[in-house]
Amino acid sequence: MTPWTVAHTPEEAGISSRGLLNYLDAVANTPEVEHHAIMVLRHGKLAATMNFAPYDNQAPHMLFSLSKSFTSAAAGFAVQEGLLHWEDKVLDILPDKAPENPSQWLQSVTLSHLLMMGSGLDPKSDEVGGEDWAKAVLACECDHEPGTHFHYNSHGTYLVSCMVQRVTGMTVRDYLLPRLFEPLGIPKPEWDCCPEGINVGGWGLYLSCDSIARFGQCLLQKGMWQGRQLLPLEWYEKATVKQIDNSGGTEQPDNEWAQGYGYQFWRTRGNRFRGDGAFGQICMVSPDLDMVVAITCGTNDMGKEMQLLHEYLFPAAQMEPGTAEEQAELTRRLAALQHPWPADDGSGVEIAGTFSDGETTLTIRQEAGGLRIVEKGKDPNECSDVLYGMGQPVENTVVLYVMGEEKHIHVLCACGWQQGVLHIANRQVMAPFAMYATLTPVAEGLEMDMTGIGYPTKKALLKKQ
Repeated sequence: MTPWTVAHTPEEAGISSRGLLNYLDAVANTPEVEHHAIMVLRHGKLAATMNFAPYDNQAPHMLFSLSKSFTSAAAGFAVQEGLLHWEDKVLDILPDKAPENPSQWLQSVTLSHLLMMGSGLDPKSDEVGGEDWAKAVLACECDHEPGTHFHYNSHGTYLVSCMVQRVTGMTVRDYLLPRLFEPLGIPKPEWDCCPEGINVGGWGLYLSCDSIARFGQCLLQKGMWQGRQLLPLEWYEKATVKQIDNSGGTEQPDNEWAQGYGYQFWRTRGNRFRGDGAFGQICMVSPDLDMVVAITCGTNDMGKEMQLLHEYLFPAAQMEPGTAEEQAELTRRLAALQHPWPADDGSGVEIAGTFSDGETTLTIRQEAGGLRIVEKGKDPNECSDVLYGMGQPVENTVVLYVMGEEKHIHVLCACGWQQGVLHIANRQVMAPFAMYATLTPVAEGLEMDMTGIGYPTKKALLKKQ
């Protein structure tokens, strides 16, 4: 069930169609920011949905660190139910994970410190692994007094997940199901776990853009949802305000990441707050404008993505209404949003065979409808085997292992010859990752020029084997 009214025009929700056209123009001129889906809500109405094919606003998407805001909400519920307290010490809740002779600083780390990224844990704690993550994190000790120094630490959020699971007997995901996900109408999501079966907390959650928007609208309403207080009000009032300075002691009015930090939420310019995740996943709330923006994305430059929001999207709520012609143009533009695939001009040549530079090995063969490319790296586990549709995408299923669990990843792949150069592209439809490359036939083999989102930039000569 749709939890909001869908506006017939953005103007019905207090958003200018002209402003949204300006935003789309700016997006088109910023190719390094590849939006997947955007939902804009104002005054409780859905003003616009922007789906950039092949993506949409309904498919679950990797959230990366936007997961943290949901872990924070789970901690808020546990406090509301008397199972945790803000000043509970992590070593009191997880005594079996403590190192021998913990320092006074480590003994004083609280739930509140972890949520505000002020635990003081040594940065190397964010790089540990093994079978017992909590022990490994806490063994790193603190290099600052808790509460005095901001340091972004995803494993600190993992400790919050551990604390919630310890006192509730449920993973954060399962604990949130009846308390948040189900009431908001969010389908049961996937959430990656550590080797001990604890949700990783700081990342690993998969939600659609629509689900992000529901969470954002609930936050905008201070936790109210369909007539009842769904999210704990005390948690909301702590989570979304500045709990710790993250400016390094110097005011940085134009720095999106230096406006203060709450409980797993960033304060942002324009008196807004947001949860966000790597490669551009965003839930941004503007109480002053009564507005929510939810985004799934693929970008290596989140700063530019934020700039687009502040310079073009939020100002659309303060512009004069668009004309009927602008509304019609916006409807046309929204229906045509897509990321293009390589076209084929018929200039292809025979390139079947195996090519390598010692690090990357490609084996290429012709198949019906396209080219099959098997890529192997130095690591024997680094191998992909996909069919690239000639001039149009083909869906492939790739098996990856995430946190030791087998995941079947859907990847769309296409290729096309353009003036004797083979262009290839693949996109993971539930993730920000996308790879683009050109393969130019030369006497020795193939010149490869690869780039993408979540992929390294690489130029190499792959010699025919």
